[in-house]
Amino acid sequence: MSIRPTWRRWFEDFQKSVDALALRQIDLGDADKAELKSTALALFARLYSELETALVLVDAKRELAFRNACRSVIDCALHLYAAETDPNYLARLKEDDEHSRRSRAKRHLAANEGRLAKESASVLNGFIKRMQGPKQRLQVSEIDSPMPRLNHIYREISADALHVSWTSLHRHVVKGKNGDVRLTFEPKVTREELEESASILAFSLLAAMRSLLIILPEIGETYNLPTLFESYKKIYKTGLRKYSHVNSDSRT
Repeated sequence: MSIRPTWRRWFEDFQKSVDALALRQIDLGDADKAELKSTALALFARLYSELETALVLVDAKRELAFRNACRSVIDCALHLYAAETDPNYLARLKEDDEHSRRSRAKRHLAANEGRLAKESASVLNGFIKRMQGPKQRLQVSEIDSPMPRLNHIYREISADALHVSWTSLHRHVVKGKNGDVRLTFEPKVTREELEESASILAFSLLAAMRSLLIILPEIGETYNLPTLFESYKKIYKTGLRKYSHVNSDSRT
């Protein structure tokens, strides 16, 4: 089982449209808001890399891994939305990084108490002191967007597939018709879940591209986002008719 061929072709079309933008050649040296624009390009590059990973996985029929990779794309799309709309995004992103680095340093120091060389311990203590003070965490699940489907499926994939949870562990246990219980190392994904994953992957790419075009208006004139969106809608609506349990994009 794999995603519908129409989705696979749509993703190829999206990749070609991105390649045509030649994003690697953009020079932001003298641009207004250069740091924000550079960050947006880096976010989009990460999203594009996660897209390619997702496609490799689905082509290899690793459906659950594909579903998890879609979550990573949603992650980048939500970050790009925050970069587009939150004037404090860069500050929050940097504070989150500082919080994480300080936390790692403290844990490393505590776990190796008495075993680190004095010089190393001194360097770590100095680093921790310099980073003192409240640091905000940037929680992706708390980024408010006008597209609740992104937030909802992000949380759903986290809970039922990606993270170790009671629900996700049950995916590895299969009960047979005769009552026997078997362990599976590659849990199956339903057709509805696979359709949902493909459609949310496509929608995340469109949302991310929209944010990128707003942050970097200089590339907006060379990209036809409405055409891609219209082709997405046709494929999505076909899936709705075939898989009635897939959530509707009207919620976005």
